Amino acid sequence: MKEARAQTDRLLTRSEVAEMFQVSPSTVTRWAEAGKLPMVKTLGGHRRYEANIVLKLVEQLTEEVRTVEKTTINAPAMYGDHHVQEVRQILTQLPGVESVYASSCFRTVEVDFNPAAVSADIIKTKLEEAGYLEGLTVPEETPAAPAHAENKEKSYFRHTAAYEQTNQVVGFEQDVKFAGRPLWPCPGIGVVKNTELEEAHA
Repeated sequence: MKEARAQTDRLLTRSEVAEMFQVSPSTVTRWAEAGKLPMVKTLGGHRRYEANIVLKLVEQLTEEVRTVEKTTINAPAMYGDHHVQEVRQILTQLPGVESVYASSCFRTVEVDFNPAAVSADIIKTKLEEAGYLEGLTVPEETPAAPAHAENKEKSYFRHTAAYEQTNQVVGFEQDVKFAGRPLWPCPGIGVVKNTELEEAHA
């Protein structure tokens, strides 16, 4: 009994603590400087760590790891890096979300979360509300100009013109009418509104 108590009351070196947490000694130093890991200084100025406190922190960390679950969600509308930032901001605000990995290349979101605080369904619902789980609907370009298309209203045509000044470089131009919304569907980003201007004309 006395031997066991002596083991928990003794002071640990930085290397011993690093081995217990499976991190580098420099990480232990950063934890101590940030106040995350209590420490004491010996008469010689060396940092030491109380074994009983370190053991409790290790047990707490182990328990947290056990309760973390992972969910993977396909997000077809997450096609740009600005979407990645928006998705991370939306999900990290949820209680219980530990980490978020989002890839605009693979259009996939991986979330580590604590099931006691949040569920996979809630996470998925948040992305669905933001419009990231819907398929992208973009205009389909027709091979014929609108004047020759069967359905002129639904046709989409990009006019190509080569200019002498560009030295064989092809330029693209298109006459687009303002529709009051972004031309390309972009979840999380809407039309910028000038509130002061609208109030002045109200």
